Amino acid sequence: MIAAAVLNYGVSGIAATMLVGAFAAARLSDRVPVGGCICVSFVFLCVCVAPMLFAYGPGASRGASYALVFVANAVMGLPFPIIDALLLGFVYAKAPTSMQGRIAVSLTVPAQALAAFSSVSAGALLPVLGFRSTIAVFLATLALSTVMVLCSARIRRIPRADGWDTAEL
Repeated sequence: MIAAAVLNYGVSGIAATMLVGAFAAARLSDRVPVGGCICVSFVFLCVCVAPMLFAYGPGASRGASYALVFVANAVMGLPFPIIDALLLGFVYAKAPTSMQGRIAVSLTVPAQALAAFSSVSAGALLPVLGFRSTIAVFLATLALSTVMVLCSARIRRIPRADGWDTAEL
């Protein structure tokens, strides 16, 4: 059983990197193409999750495994504020003011439902499959999402903020 204080370290790590990501998003929001940044962010997330497949494996100590999971999980928080700022900035910039409330609901409700489903799925899979297989399922889902993002020309073509006037939603 993992103590609540130890779990809190993981949450603190994610929060810290998300804060760093928020500062990075403020600097990147006008300078980088949104589509390219989204693609890089999804690949980055896959790269962060992949090392967790080797945690708690043969020859890995519990302390080393926890450190690996902590660092990989914490670093995963970095691109989320960047994705939010760039992608949502683009969507709201393109949407008429009268539609922004509807758009907010259509984006946030499914995201919150998926977040809850993700936690439930992890909780159900861990005792059945174990840590490594659960991470493999998560990584496969994330990799599939990454392939969809990378294959979408509409996402890849989203320009920097100064080109949003000519871009299509």
